[in-house]
Amino acid sequence: QRRTFDLAGMVNEILHTLSPSLKRHPHKVVVDIPDGITMDSQPGPLGQIIINLVNNAYLHAFEGCADGVLTISARSQGDAVVLQFSDNGVGMGPEQLAKLFEPFFSTKIGGGGTGLGMSIVKNLVLEKLQGRIAVESTLGQGTRFVITLPRVLPT
Repeated sequence: QRRTFDLAGMVNEILHTLSPSLKRHPHKVVVDIPDGITMDSQPGPLGQIIINLVNNAYLHAFEGCADGVLTISARSQGDAVVLQFSDNGVGMGPEQLAKLFEPFFSTKIGGGGTGLGMSIVKNLVLEKLQGRIAVESTLGQGTRFVITLPRVLPT
């Protein structure tokens, strides 16, 4: 459902609901979103995106890491909001990056992954929230997702 909401408050609420499962890991999520970024959009799909990206970092990016950090940041940019999810995890090579958004692609099929999370994220960003998504990653150096969304969702 469409409504007006504060982005920082909404992200913190989502992370609060995830905290019981996240506490079982040594990693941390850092939120760098200033108060006052108000959006008129659909918080439900945005929440699903955040949940999928956080879970994806914990499941994939931080494999074998004891000190994973996922930073969620956001900035206003004109009529848009730019959200970034940056991790210091294992990163991805070109082959994985090329297939990342394909349905049923996962390096963890049979080990906790369905291969649908990133496909769902892409569809929610493009279709539901009318935004754009880009990803940059280097093996051994982490991954950054950049999601650009309209501050006011077009009708």
